[in-house]
Amino acid sequence: MKVKSKKKNNKGFTLVEIMIVLALVVMLGSFAGVKLIDQFKKAKGDATRAQIASFKQALDAYYLAHNSYPETGQGLEALISKPTSGKVPENYPDGGYLGKKSIPKDPFGGTYHYACDDGQTYTITSDGADQKPDTADDIKSE
Repeated sequence: MKVKSKKKNNKGFTLVEIMIVLALVVMLGSFAGVKLIDQFKKAKGDATRAQIASFKQALDAYYLAHNSYPETGQGLEALISKPTSGKVPENYPDGGYLGKKSIPKDPFGGTYHYACDDGQTYTITSDGADQKPDTADDIKSE
């Protein structure tokens, strides 16, 4: 008589195999997370540049109507309401030049900085992601 030996049929994963798969998934997730964060920062920078471009258009309309840009003290607020100090424009339109009720924050949550000393040239600056002025990540009008 022959005695058949029973072989165990193991149909599962070992703990080591599961740990290896989990480690691979975590590594892939961390690489993807870093790429997503980089893309998110890039998108905020692009949105900041788009907002600055809309300010530039409104400032050009202001310049055409008044033959100068708003002064630094008047700031970008001169695009939404008639300035009350400095060189006050005579024929200011009712809706302003920007079509908004307030100057929006930059996509990083900071404020835009506007400077115009001579009425002919200006700069608009966002402090960027670090919210510190005069650093490498600042976004400026060109």
